[in-house]
Amino acid sequence: MTDRTLDLAPPDIAPQWRVIDRARAVLAADDRILAGWLAGSFGCGAADSYSDIDLHCLVRADCVVPWRELAAEVAGPLVLASDLPGMIGGYALTPEWLHLDLIVHPRSSIELRGLTGILPLYDSTGELPEVPAAQPGPGEPYFPSDVVQFFFYLLGNLVATFGRGELIVAYGGILAVRDRLVELMVAERGIRRASGNKRLNVFLTEEQREFLESMPAADVSIDRISAAIRHISAEFIRRGRALAVRSGQVWPQSLEDATIDHLRRHLGIDFREA
Repeated sequence: MTDRTLDLAPPDIAPQWRVIDRARAVLAADDRILAGWLAGSFGCGAADSYSDIDLHCLVRADCVVPWRELAAEVAGPLVLASDLPGMIGGYALTPEWLHLDLIVHPRSSIELRGLTGILPLYDSTGELPEVPAAQPGPGEPYFPSDVVQFFFYLLGNLVATFGRGELIVAYGGILAVRDRLVELMVAERGIRRASGNKRLNVFLTEEQREFLESMPAADVSIDRISAAIRHISAEFIRRGRALAVRSGQVWPQSLEDATIDHLRRHLGIDFREA
């Protein structure tokens, strides 16, 4: 496999740890805050120089903690602070492009004892787990039935996107079905991911990466989009059937047949063939 890693400076996570150390002090000094912890890569011990800081804090039920003010107190001046939908908190950037995600949890909204993959920073409740989770490693293969079902659902929807001439939407479907293949590959290795979404290499074997990196390029045309998705589909079905056997589960043959027949009738293409 060709190594395409860029020749960047050696990893240095000192800037993130300086912010984390400041966060620990800021949270402990604020009587509105009951506990604070790291999630993501720093939470599970997989951080590198490119990792974001995922900071969570628990606040008293009768308190309001403006997350932007807290983020600025922890990280310093910000050039961006934007809300995350459905949460009290958001993502922030410093002028040096240090990335901080900060989420505020009201006391009644979360069960601390059930948290996994975290690194405690401050805890006045005594409820945070004391030992951070390690980066998950290979284990017993498992069959991700929800991933398989969603894959065939996405695949069958090509009929609608092609039929409507929505080639831009169909083009985006290449990545959607590819991501389901990645999830299947991770399940082949018995790994249940606990870190962020910007890294895959550590979870995949060389053989798996070689296939993913061999995907044919596609422009926004029916023929090229179909070729790319057929390439993924044939591999997904091959691997999925084998994984079902390995893990003692039942492959959804009727769903596969219905989806492949649906595509063949409307598009004249067999998506079992690369």
